[in-house]
Amino acid sequence: MKIDKINRIRFSIKEKIMWAATLTTLIVTFAISLFYGNNTYLNMIERGKWFVSERSDAMEQKIMETFTAKFELLDYIAALPEIRSMDTETQIDYLKDKAAITEFQYLFIVDLEGNGHYVSGSKRLEKHNKEFFDAVIENDRFIDDPYTAPGTDDPITTICTSIYDENGNKVGVLCGTLSLYKLYREISTMYDEGISVALTRTGDYVLYEDVKYVIKKDNALETYADSPEIIELLERSLSTEETLSDIANYNGKVYFVSFSDLPYCHWKVIYILQDSFVMDGVWSLFSLQILAMLMMIVAVALIFRHQYNAIKTKTMAYQDKLTGLGNAQKCQEMINTFNDYEHEIMFVCFDLNRFKEINDTYGHQVGDEALVAFAKCLTNSFGVVGFVGRIGGDEFIALISEDVHQKLDGALELLNKGIDEYNATPGIQYQLSVSYGYSIRTAEEAHDKSIHSMYYEADKSMYKLKEKYHNNEI
Repeated sequence: MKIDKINRIRFSIKEKIMWAATLTTLIVTFAISLFYGNNTYLNMIERGKWFVSERSDAMEQKIMETFTAKFELLDYIAALPEIRSMDTETQIDYLKDKAAITEFQYLFIVDLEGNGHYVSGSKRLEKHNKEFFDAVIENDRFIDDPYTAPGTDDPITTICTSIYDENGNKVGVLCGTLSLYKLYREISTMYDEGISVALTRTGDYVLYEDVKYVIKKDNALETYADSPEIIELLERSLSTEETLSDIANYNGKVYFVSFSDLPYCHWKVIYILQDSFVMDGVWSLFSLQILAMLMMIVAVALIFRHQYNAIKTKTMAYQDKLTGLGNAQKCQEMINTFNDYEHEIMFVCFDLNRFKEINDTYGHQVGDEALVAFAKCLTNSFGVVGFVGRIGGDEFIALISEDVHQKLDGALELLNKGIDEYNATPGIQYQLSVSYGYSIRTAEEAHDKSIHSMYYEADKSMYKLKEKYHNNEI
C-alpha cells in the first residue's frame, strides 16, 4: 500500500474513476458541442451567403425583365417601316407621339455619324457625345450609365437598340430613357428588410435609396475608403461577371453582401443584409449550449464540493486535532488493515520520555508543543515508509510493511536527526526524547500471529527501553 494513501484520507479509486469519467464526459461533450456549433455557424454563414445571392439575383432578374420589356418595345418600333425609311425630320415627328405611350421619358435617334436627335413631347434636343455614340453604334443593345437630365432631380439611364434597313444594314440606333428612381422603387419593394444598391463597373451609384448619391455621381470606393475590407470586396466584385457573395464588417456590424452582374451594362446589383437576420437563431442556439454547459459545470462543481466536504469531514473524524496524525480511531482501522496483510509487517510503539515532567514544569501548552514537534519528526521519518498515528497522550505508533528492517533503520536515523535538530533550536525549554519498541511478523506467521499480539509485544519492548532511560542506563 502506498504511504500517501495510508497517512491521508483521499478519494478512493472508484471515486477517482468516477470523477475522471465525469470530467472526460464534460470535456468530450464540450468539444462535440464546439465542433457541431462551429459547423452550424459555418453552415449558417454559407446559408446567409446563399440567401443574399438569391435575392440579388432576383433583383437583377427584375431589372432585366423591365429592360427586356423596354428593349422589345424599342425593337418593335425600330422594325417599323416608318422608322427604317424616314429621314431624320420625319422620324422625329413620328416619335413625338410615341414617347408618352411607351412610358419612356425621352425617345431619340442616333445616326451612324454619331449625331443624336432627341424627342421629348414637342421638344427637339440635339446632343453629341462621342463616347456614348461610339458605344451604341458598336453594340446591337446597350445600356448607358446614369445621367441627370437638365432641370430635373431624377437620374435616368438610356437603353438602345439597333435600326436595320430592309437589306439588313445598320442605319442607326433607337434609344429610350428610363427613370432610375422608378426602377429603384421596383426592386426596393421586393423585400421588407435589407438594402438594395446598384453600382456601375467603376463603382458609381446607379440605384440607391438616397438619389443624391446617383445625381452627384458619388463613388462607393470613395464612400468606403475608410474600410480596406469593404474596398477589397468591392474591387473583387466589380472585376467579375459572376455572382459573388460574402460577409463584411463595417462600423462594428456584420453584413451579408451579394453582387449580381447585369448584362449589357455590367452594373452590379447589390443586396445587403445585416447578419442578425440570418444568425439570430444560431446565437440563440449557442447561448443555450453555453448555458447548458455552465449548468453542467456548476452541477458537477457542487457535487464535487459536496463529496470533497464529505471526504474532508471523514478526514477530520480520523485526524488527531493537535498533531494532524491519524487519531485513535484511525490507528485502530489501520491496525485491522495491516492484520489482513500476508506479507512481512512491523508494529512500532513510541512514548515520549519525561513527558509528564514537561507538562508539570512548563504547563500543558508547552506539553502540546512537544507533542506537535515529535509528531512532525515522526511524520518526516516513519511517515515516509509507513503509517503513523497517535494512540493517545504521548503514545504513538507506526505500521510498516515489507523490507521492514531496512525501513526501520532508515526511519530511526531520520527520527533521531529530527529530534536532535529540534533540541538544538534556541529557546527550547526542554529536550525531546523518545522510547520505542517494535514487533515483527513474517509472511509465514501471517495466519498464526495476530497484530494485537504484536502491539502487546512492541509496547512491552518500548517500556523496557523506557525503563532503561529512566534508570540512566542509556
